[in-house]
Amino acid sequence: MLPLVLALAGSAQLLLAGPVTAQADASRGATIFGTNCALCHGEGGRGGPDGPSLIGVGAASVDFMLRTGRMPLESPDAPMERRAQQVNDADRDALVAYIASLGDGPEIPDVSGLAGADLAHGLELFTSNCAACHGPTAAGVAVGQQDVSSTLDVAEPIEIAEAIRTGPGVMPLFGGEVLSDDDIEAITAWVLDLRDREAPGGLSIGRSGPVTEGFVAWIVAFGLLTIVMYLLGDKATDEESDDG
Repeated sequence: MLPLVLALAGSAQLLLAGPVTAQADASRGATIFGTNCALCHGEGGRGGPDGPSLIGVGAASVDFMLRTGRMPLESPDAPMERRAQQVNDADRDALVAYIASLGDGPEIPDVSGLAGADLAHGLELFTSNCAACHGPTAAGVAVGQQDVSSTLDVAEPIEIAEAIRTGPGVMPLFGGEVLSDDDIEAITAWVLDLRDREAPGGLSIGRSGPVTEGFVAWIVAFGLLTIVMYLLGDKATDEESDDG
C-alpha cells in the first residue's frame, strides 16, 4: 500500500503545482504592475489617461508587447516600436499571469508543431491574409519598416503567432473562427522557411518584391546600355579622326 499512497501523493502534488505556481506568478506580477505599469494603465489595469485598459486583453497580447520591447515605454508619448526586451523573462511571465487573471482574452499560442506544419497551406493563408501589409515576401515594405508590420525577419515564431491572434497596433485580429491554431502554425512555419531560403537568382535585395527587383534590373540595364553607347560613339569618333 505504501508505494500506492506515495504515487497518489506525487500525482496530487503535480496537479496542484501548476495552479499554485500561476497564483504566485500573478501575485508577483501584481506587485510589478503596481510599481511600473499602473501609472499609465491605471490601478488594476482599468486604464488611465496615458494607457488603455488591460482587462480582457489576454496573455498573448501582453506577452507580445513585452517580448518585442514595445512595452514598457520610456514615456507615454514615445513611439511604440520594436526594441530589445525591457524586462527579464521571469518578470515578463509574472506580468502576463497577472494581466491574464484580470479577464478572458487570447492565450499564448502553441507553436510546438512547426516542424510538421503544411508550408503550402501557410503560403496560401499568408497570401490571402497577410501579404497586403507585410508584402509578398514578409519584408514589411507595404506599410513601412517602423510600423507593427515591419519586416518579419527578426520576429520569433511565438511573436508571429501572438501578433496574428491579438492584432497589435494597426494589424487586424484573427480569431479562432478565422484562423485555427493549425492555420497559425502553418503561416508561422512558412515565414520561417521563407527567411532561410537561398537566393539562386543572385542578390535578394531584401526580398522586397518583384517591383523593386525589376526597378533595379532596369537601372542596371540602362547603365550597361549607356556604357556600350559611349564606347561605340568613342570608337566611331576615333575612326573618323583616322580617316581625316
